[in-house]
Amino acid sequence: MTKGPRCATTVPGVTTSSRHVDDACTNRDALDRLLRKVSLSQAEESAIVLWKPSRAERAGRMRLRTLRSGQGLRTGASLLLVIGVLFLAAACGFNVQTNKAYQPADGVNVDVGDPAIPNKVVHVRNLAIISWVPGEGVVSGSIVTADRDSLTGVSGIPIKADGSEGAPFTGTIPSTVALANGVQVVLTNQPPIAVKSPDIKPGLDAIVTLQFENAGEVTLRAPILDGNESPYVSVKPSATPSV
Repeated sequence: MTKGPRCATTVPGVTTSSRHVDDACTNRDALDRLLRKVSLSQAEESAIVLWKPSRAERAGRMRLRTLRSGQGLRTGASLLLVIGVLFLAAACGFNVQTNKAYQPADGVNVDVGDPAIPNKVVHVRNLAIISWVPGEGVVSGSIVTADRDSLTGVSGIPIKADGSEGAPFTGTIPSTVALANGVQVVLTNQPPIAVKSPDIKPGLDAIVTLQFENAGEVTLRAPILDGNESPYVSVKPSATPSV
């Protein structure tokens, strides 16, 4: 039994000519071919769907970017913290004077002379009076200049505990303290410059005036140190000359 055209349809009460049937079949076949030509395969449709990010994927990517941003901020903050700790360690450890070997320097420093002529300036460092017993002591400190000069006089006034001035003193220089050519002179390595006053007491201060042959004189406040404490015990003279 031979089947008729696939597109032929018989509707009761309606008469259709064969020409109409052929036209309908032709149009239907052309439409099918067109649809097949433009239709996407299932694999192609799947590929396009997979390429388009889903809402969940977009949310995941946004969350990943947020996490990465947060990690970046935390990393930056941690780096700044490390730098700060290193900086504090350098400031509080390496440069702390008590963590280094050094010569104790409880006295005061002063430069004497015209700063416009630096070679002629006398540099006084760690100036103090060391007292082993109340009422007397010796002048301590180091002096240096690039030119030639000499210490010619020492005098002063002790400051009492109430802040008032005590009895003045004049130091005895047993031998010339000569300065020359940048050689440092340590006063406690020379014959001692002795000073006496009933108001010289360890723990107090004194107004001291130093006189130099070329640089002139300078007056400053210097401490009176206890010679019975380290490291001053070792610089005690064998005999203090009379003043």
